[in-house]
Formats: sequence, structure tokens, C-alpha cells
Amino acid sequence: MFKYKEKHYRSKKHPILEYIFDKYNPKWDTSQKVIGFTLKDITEGYGACNIPRPTSTSNTILDLCRKKSRITSRVPESIYRLGYDLRKKTGRGPDSFNYAGEFVYVGVGNEVKSWFEWPETFDHVKVISSESLPSEISHFLRTDEGALFSVIDYCDVLSKALYDEVKTVYRVQNPMKWQPNEIDGFYLCKSEDELMVFPIEAKALTTRDDINLEQLQGALNTVSSKYSNFSHKLYITPLAIQMVPDGLLIAVFEKCKVGQPNLIIKLERTIQVLLKPKIDSWQRNKSSV
Repeated sequence: MFKYKEKHYRSKKHPILEYIFDKYNPKWDTSQKVIGFTLKDITEGYGACNIPRPTSTSNTILDLCRKKSRITSRVPESIYRLGYDLRKKTGRGPDSFNYAGEFVYVGVGNEVKSWFEWPETFDHVKVISSESLPSEISHFLRTDEGALFSVIDYCDVLSKALYDEVKTVYRVQNPMKWQPNEIDGFYLCKSEDELMVFPIEAKALTTRDDINLEQLQGALNTVSSKYSNFSHKLYITPLAIQMVPDGLLIAVFEKCKVGQPNLIIKLERTIQVLLKPKIDSWQRNKSSV
């Protein structure tokens, strides 16, 4: 608990949210169904509330929305009792400041649906050999995103999981530090008449975070904007990848042409990848999943 002006909050970020909510909705009514705010508002809120700023102000809203948790962990009681919830928002806001989040009216007792839910049954199950992973390296692999991408690259997981025919998916770089969206992984596949790029939102065993759909949408928008003048025929296929003890889960979203307006992420298929043999260090985290 965090005490601020004689009130108790579940998070020290909650008084900041009250400050921002009051700034854009001083009447505290429900006439505005969506209230967007920027990183500048968050910085201003920390100062106004005299609460020390964290190292990364940009993670303030992301930290509240990393997991599919109860609304009480995201927003203070004063806001959810009014019927508002919080979700991540990216892109350019007023005066070219980057958006950070938005309050969304969902009705009292309801919550936003910002997280991808993995199905009980997957569209495809693929068994991929991990024997190309050097044994010396496997001893040092951890359970974070870096280890996930290391296994993906050594075992050529994306080439084998995404395509039935012989195609190669190449890593461009991990991560891709763009503003206002950092993309965990960035890969491409070349065919005769087009280039396909794969922005990846990845989650590791260590954090047990959930896939945030607003982050996926933001990544799609960012890639489309950055390459809108690309001379080649370029398409984007967003991916969500979750590390699990037995391998990884992949959600493949429909491909979009770069530069098209109003791009929306839409699930195409899901893939369960089983690694054989299993990664020893990932097995030790079964109890924490």
C-alpha cells in the first residue's frame, strides 16, 4: 500500500492517474468515453504530486498493464468506481507528444479486454528439433526474452513454424528501439515478389507477463509508418510469442500492406511449438508458470 495525502493506494502511480484524470475530466463525470493522455502528462503528474519519478517514465502505464490482473491494480478506486479502466496507448498525441495511455469508460463492474488469451487447442502443433542448439550454450540459457530469441535463432524456429514450404526467416535485430514503440524482435522473409517483416511482441518465463494487444497494435502502426515510402512491396505480419517450459506459443496475425490506412490486428492462427529435446533451464520454471 502507498499513502498519499491521508489516502491509501495500491500503487504510488495511482495518485498520478487521479491527477491526470482530474486534468482532463474536472467534473468527474462519464460524458467522455475515452480520455487519452501523454508522457508529458505523466511527468507533470509526478511533479504535481511530489512523487519521485522512476527511471523510465514511459513504463508507468506499461507496468500497470503488463498482466491481465484485476482493475483494482490498474486504477485507483475513485476512477474504477466511476466506471473507467486504463489501457496502454501509443502514437503521437497533441502537440507531437507521445501518447502513454487512456482512460476508457467500460461501466461499473466491467474491465477492459487488452490482453491476448491463448486457446486451449491450437490451430497447429509443430515439433521442432533443438539439437542445433550447442550443448555448451544450453547450460547458460536463462528464461528471459534474450534466451527466447537465442533459441528461436539457433533452431530456426520461425522458418519451420510459420511455413510448410522451404522458406527462411531472417533476424534483422532484437530489439528494435523505435519511438513510440520498442519492438522486442524484428525479422523478415523474402520471396520473389514481396518482403514480409515480422514485428514480435515476446513474453518470457521470468516475468509471466501477458500479451498486451495495444502494444501489438502500436508495433504494427509504427512499422507501417516507418516504411510507408519503402520502394519494395512490403507486408507486415505481427507475431506474439510466449515462452513456455516445453517450447513456445506463437500467435500469427493477418498480414497487412505497409502504408495502408487504419490497420487493425486480427488473429489468423495459433501455433504451439514443442522443442525436442526440451530446454533444461526452462523446465525448472514449470512451477512458476
